[in-house]
Formats: sequence, structure tokens, C-alpha cells
Amino acid sequence: MTELAMTTTSAQPAAASAIPKASPPNEAQGSNAKDQDQAQTTPEKKIQIPKPKYRLHSEVLRHPESASFSIYIPDVASTLDTALSNIVKYLYTSPGDGSPEEATSAPKCERPHFIPFIPPTRSVTLFLRDFGGVAYTTGTELDDDHKEIHLSLPYITHCKNSAAKADPVHELTGVLTHELVHCYQHTSPPDSAKGGKDIPSPPGGVIEGIADFVRLKAGLSPPHWTRPTSSSQREKKWDAGYQHTAYFLAWIEDVWAGEGAIGMLNDRLYRVGYLGEDEKDCHEGGFWKSLFGAGVSELWDEYGQWLDDSEKPSEKTKGNWEEEIVNPL
Repeated sequence: MTELAMTTTSAQPAAASAIPKASPPNEAQGSNAKDQDQAQTTPEKKIQIPKPKYRLHSEVLRHPESASFSIYIPDVASTLDTALSNIVKYLYTSPGDGSPEEATSAPKCERPHFIPFIPPTRSVTLFLRDFGGVAYTTGTELDDDHKEIHLSLPYITHCKNSAAKADPVHELTGVLTHELVHCYQHTSPPDSAKGGKDIPSPPGGVIEGIADFVRLKAGLSPPHWTRPTSSSQREKKWDAGYQHTAYFLAWIEDVWAGEGAIGMLNDRLYRVGYLGEDEKDCHEGGFWKSLFGAGVSELWDEYGQWLDDSEKPSEKTKGNWEEEIVNPL
């Protein structure tokens, strides 16, 4: 049963980190070649939604937005449980066997498939604090299986007063969903820091793009996000992050590769790490090419071509976006 505890004592926040470190899996959840072969013939079991302990910590009860938060998000546990269900749905559900759906793009790649391993996050503490920015997520110093989400109280004022964010409930739910993804996504193999292994981390744009991909798929994109309708409306780089990369990842899943594609990408970060971004890097055919049959630069070009070939809406608007605070100090 989910526990929601309320504390009001002040505490020094842990050093902020955009993404918590990966935790080692247990033996039952490990993966090897035999597991992969068996997965092709064994029907997928329904993934159980984790039930971490939730805590709510309000540092400034006299701040007017402390009361506003309780009005907009009266049931924090339910809101986080819904977000966690979406994380499992869009990052930890392998489509399994079956006939691949026809993609609108030319390349033919294997149907996305992986053996899900959900990080063993044991608790999530939501801090309501008075600091500039939006929110950030970190692990605790003693045990990285315990996560902290820090939400800016002044940002609630911004949501209330900004015409671009007319629905504070929708916006705050989206922000919490984004941050909870950081509590449950993979970024590197659990033993990558051991033995002097040189496994690079993915670009920050990938990390933030995956978080906003889940938010987008969950129907929580805010009004100030604007999906590009032509290649000229894209950011210059595919890893610009946040919704810019999220729309690119959604295209990979919805058009290029099929359902489960970004879950498979997340899983590859856990199994192998971000090795071989470029096509010239031949490690397993390159990170992106081994997953989707093309290097990331080629995928970005194909995405731009697809945008140019798609029907354009009658009106185009230019959006704006908020940067997540990674280190508020």
C-alpha cells in the first residue's frame, strides 16, 4: 500500500543531479543471450507497477503557494501513481511478438523488443521549496534507491499568472511526470563506474528528451509546446532536449520503428550504455544504427524530410519552453 508521509522540518537538499545513478539489478532481472532468445518465444508477462513510498516535504508552509499546491494536487500519491503507470507503459512495456505494423518511412528495422528492468527505486520524496526555476530531481547521498523531486513554489505563481499555462493542474502534473521519469529511467549500465570502464553518458538532451517523451505521450504537453511542421521549425540539433527531442523520439516510435522503440532505447542504455553515437563508430553497428537501422544524423534528416512532406496546418505558432533547473545553487 502506498504511504504518503508529510513532514515540515527543514533539511538541506542533496547535491542536485539531472539523473540519478543506475542501481545494480538483482540476478532474477539480469539479461543475457539466453534470456534474449527465450524472450522471442515466451509471451510477455504483464509488468507490475512499482509501489514506492511517497513523502511530501513542505519547507515553507507560510509561502502562499504551499496552500495552492494542495488545491491543485490534492492527492499527490494518486498523481504520482498515474505518472508511474505512464512511465511503465511508455518505457517498460515491450510490444512482444506479432506482425510489425507498416511504417510510413522506407527503412525496415526489427520490431522493438526488450526485457524490461525497472530501477528499484524505493521511495520518492517531493520537496516544495522556494527557489528560482521549475524543478529538479536527485538521488540521496546515502542510498540512490531513494529519490527526491524538488518543485519550485514560485513556479506555481508563474503557472497561475501566465496565459501560456492556463491550467496549473495540467502543468504541474506534467512537471511531476517529467521529474518522476528521472527517478525511473536508465542512463548507463549499473557497473559502468566500476573497474575504470569508459562508458560515455548520453547527451543531456537524450535524458531530458525521454522525460518529455513520456510527458508528451501521457497527454500532458503544455500549450507553449509547439510540434514543428517543417524541418526549418526544428531546433538545429537533434539533442536540443526537452520537447524538441521528445517530438523527434515520438517520430522514431510512431513513424520509423514502431511501438516500444523508446523503451528499447532506454533499455539499451542500461544493458550497454551510450556507445557508438556516430555511424563511423562500429560498436555493435553504432548505438542508434543498431537500434533503428540508421545513425542519429540520418534519422534527424529523415525526420526533417518527413516534416516537409507532411500536411501543414493552416496556422503556425512559435512555442517557448521552460528549462529545468539542474543545480539551483
